[in-house]
Amino acid sequence: MSSIEECNDSIESEYEALLSFMYLSPVGLVRTEPSGKIDMLNPMATQLLMPLVKFVGLENLFETLSSVAPELRNLVTSFKESCGSICVNHRVHVSSAADGGIVLACTIVKVNAEVLITVLTDISFQVATERRLRQTDSWLDAIYTIVNDFAVLGLDKQGVINSWSPSAERLTGYTEAEAIGETLRRFCNLTALEVNVLDELLTFAREEGWHSRDYLCQHKSGQIFFAQTMIAVLREEHDEFSGYTVVFRDITERKVSSDNLANLLTKDHLTGAFNRAHFFNVAEKEFARANRYGHSISIIMLDADHFKHVNDRYGHPVGDEVLKSIVKVAEGVLRPGDTIARFGGEEFVVMLPKSNSLEASVIAERLRSSIEASSVDAGGEEIKVTVSIGCASMSESRSTLKQLLTSADSALYHAKSMGRNCIVDIDEFDCK
Repeated sequence: MSSIEECNDSIESEYEALLSFMYLSPVGLVRTEPSGKIDMLNPMATQLLMPLVKFVGLENLFETLSSVAPELRNLVTSFKESCGSICVNHRVHVSSAADGGIVLACTIVKVNAEVLITVLTDISFQVATERRLRQTDSWLDAIYTIVNDFAVLGLDKQGVINSWSPSAERLTGYTEAEAIGETLRRFCNLTALEVNVLDELLTFAREEGWHSRDYLCQHKSGQIFFAQTMIAVLREEHDEFSGYTVVFRDITERKVSSDNLANLLTKDHLTGAFNRAHFFNVAEKEFARANRYGHSISIIMLDADHFKHVNDRYGHPVGDEVLKSIVKVAEGVLRPGDTIARFGGEEFVVMLPKSNSLEASVIAERLRSSIEASSVDAGGEEIKVTVSIGCASMSESRSTLKQLLTSADSALYHAKSMGRNCIVDIDEFDCK
């Protein structure tokens, strides 16, 4: 056998070994062009991506992931090195915890100017475990690290302060005589929309045994500080509920730096809206609160009209400005307690706590008209921006987050089919 034949056999053997490795690998492996066009993927990658395929298919990785991780394309295009790691273990939340909590870790490596290798790993179990331990870990951190500024006090069954320690006076500035008989509202700097938060915290603690949350508090002098608060239930003999023990810890310095980190973890890097993962976290808490107190929740889904045409004609940078403009306008229209998140691509979701169908329609129309009145500069040319909107509110047939999102999405589909730049309420199918 000639040396050339031996070389060819060696190359063929290595290629077969590579294919075997990809086929048997316990993680998803995808080889693509920089544009995202898929050249090769293994069975595990197909399995992990299958819940996202729908009508998009598996021709382009970024398009398949656009509904849950639109930022990946931007990460790739902004990476200017000739090779290297573009992202490592970037979390992609495929579904909310209520819908199974599928989370993938995504690592993208640029091999050369023509080839990207993406590794996908299912970390759903790990994320679920982290979530269960998050509150406990946070409190243990407060206990086992420096606790120079903390306060302990007691509440009776109605949440009224009945015991006060010197540490509580030092932290808040109030004497025992000034504090006894008051409630925690005296120290927590709450907005008008948050007046019921403390009552809810006591309810959660009573049902779960304890509850922890961070609050913006106010010292007697007027100085504002952040406090980590844990409320634990007190029980007498025979397990009879008798009141609460409250521990406050000043975490102002840590809060400032952690807020910067929180923005990185919860915000969409392009538009500044909340990201999909944070939306699900907030929504699940709001649904628990709504079910507990009989409040309504409404969901608005909105989609930028003719967005593909904007990208094709003016380029992606202008398209990015359109998305940022929509969020900026929306933030000026929405109430403090409302939440807007980028749901994928040019689609956004708005959650309206304590809002019925009529109230949601009023806010949706305010959104639509305000966005229509705005414009984006495209190199001297002003582009008019419009959105299509679908609305859905809680009802007997829509009592879960999944049902509400599905209904709002269906209403959005009808709005786009009716000519765009209009609103459809799922209960009425009536363009406003």
